[in-house]
Amino acid sequence: MPLKNYGLALWLSGGALVGRETLAGEIDTRVVDRSQPLYLPVAPQGPRETGRQPLNPDPPIASYAFTGRDDQQDPHPPYVYLLGRDIGRDQASQTRSWVGDGVPDTWLRANLRNLGFYMGRGGGYYLTDFILQTKGHPFRRWDTVANSSYPLLQVISKGQRINRADGSIAGFNPPPNIPIDLFIGDDGLLAGRNTPLELMVISLDGAYRMDVSLYNMWDNKID
Repeated sequence: MPLKNYGLALWLSGGALVGRETLAGEIDTRVVDRSQPLYLPVAPQGPRETGRQPLNPDPPIASYAFTGRDDQQDPHPPYVYLLGRDIGRDQASQTRSWVGDGVPDTWLRANLRNLGFYMGRGGGYYLTDFILQTKGHPFRRWDTVANSSYPLLQVISKGQRINRADGSIAGFNPPPNIPIDLFIGDDGLLAGRNTPLELMVISLDGAYRMDVSLYNMWDNKID
């Protein structure tokens, strides 16, 4: 064999031997998978594993708690909506008594969540009255004002009657995130869901006014 060709064959055999030895080593085993770029590790960590901080086993506040700051969004406001007629209930009428009028009661549901925040006081509010009324013609009003001349607005919380004998609910603090049921004796004005309404919550810390939603797609009754 010519000297030139012999040197070439010796170089090729030596390279193959080195390749076989290094393939069994630690360095070259990382580049056996030719589908991965050479500059990436063998098992790269995902972005969630590298970017997410470890969870605190003892958080300072509950996950549902709200901490008010100027750079945070305000908490969810209170709301009230019209459910319709409660076919199985007839205890409200155009009077101040708990006596039915032969027509199923009109049913509203309110959730006074975060009420203290929206009254401008961080809490400690003391409810005195609810006033439900139309926002135009024809005018109708129902309330819990003691010895009022308007029809009674009946308030039920956790299945318990809140109104006293004179209709007042003074001293009632609604439970957080639990709906309150309101019942009135309606002469048919509200059945069509076309009459704008508002509910005023009166307390020693002030008053809060909110519009009554005439329809709620998640919780409604068909008249």
